[in-house]
Amino acid sequence: MRRIIVIGLLVAMMVACRPSLRSTTTAPVDSPSLVQSETETLNLTLIQHASCPWAYFWCVVETGIHDAAQDLGVEVTIRRPHTFDPDAVTQLIESAIDGPIRPDAIGVAVIDPDRFRAPLTQAVQKFNIPVIAYNAGSGPKQDNIPYRAYIGPDERQGGYEGGKRLLAESPSAVKGACINHQPGALNLEARCQGFFDALQEAGVAAEQVNITPNPAESEKILQRYVTQKPEVNVFLTLGPEAAVPFYQVISNRKDTYSHGTFDLSRTILTAIEQGTTLFAIDQQPYLEGYLTVQWLTWIQRHGFSPPSEIISTGPSFIDATNVDLMQQQVGEYR
Repeated sequence: MRRIIVIGLLVAMMVACRPSLRSTTTAPVDSPSLVQSETETLNLTLIQHASCPWAYFWCVVETGIHDAAQDLGVEVTIRRPHTFDPDAVTQLIESAIDGPIRPDAIGVAVIDPDRFRAPLTQAVQKFNIPVIAYNAGSGPKQDNIPYRAYIGPDERQGGYEGGKRLLAESPSAVKGACINHQPGALNLEARCQGFFDALQEAGVAAEQVNITPNPAESEKILQRYVTQKPEVNVFLTLGPEAAVPFYQVISNRKDTYSHGTFDLSRTILTAIEQGTTLFAIDQQPYLEGYLTVQWLTWIQRHGFSPPSEIISTGPSFIDATNVDLMQQQVGEYR
């Protein structure tokens, strides 16, 4: 039943494919000679800045990756550092293209286009390796990297729409805080920027609060912050890693505040049900993983071109009106 649901959804998005196998051609991706002969398995490398199980969000992305690999009959290697480290991600990209056996195609979460530009450009232009950005990126033109497409949300738009919605629910908004658990990740910085823009339009001040992926340490940082800044009453967290310590701190607060977050977990869905959190902004991480594998496979096997340079998977809002449906999907598709 799960496969039927997934494939039905992907067909509606112009994505369906039957597996075949690959040859070792290095023709440009737009060349008719690219289409793979049925000789051996296609090998893809996906490089990201976080992973399951230490980041819940990535468990859902990786479920999509593994499901697509199984459905399409390809081999996928996921590479990631042990902690958030853009320099380490750059090294993983370089080692993938400089190794003795290069992948047939590469997917990368482009959290820092300036760092990633040189190795990804080399992969495309020197070695004719198709590249797709997923989860983090702004599109090949804005990132100035010749990858084929970006699959993921518009991060700034998500932050902007979240800020507008928080203001609509907070007529007494005094000051806002964007709580960032991975400072320096440009996709998360874009979420905060959208939030700031929305609040600035309404004449409400806002600032970024940097925490860490460590929940205990983050709880201490946030406790100091809310104690020192009691006037802040509009909060946006950028994922479960920020929402969980926020809930621990805010549970003792007696005055009125408004909270929204990015991404989902059972804890966040429960907070929506209880009214602690107004909404979660969903970027459909399962599709980020599934569609990345699918499009890399289609490019190599059939010479297909993505329908646009940006294939948006979000943002969408999860709130009290649809939280019951999300509870049925959390941990697998959400």
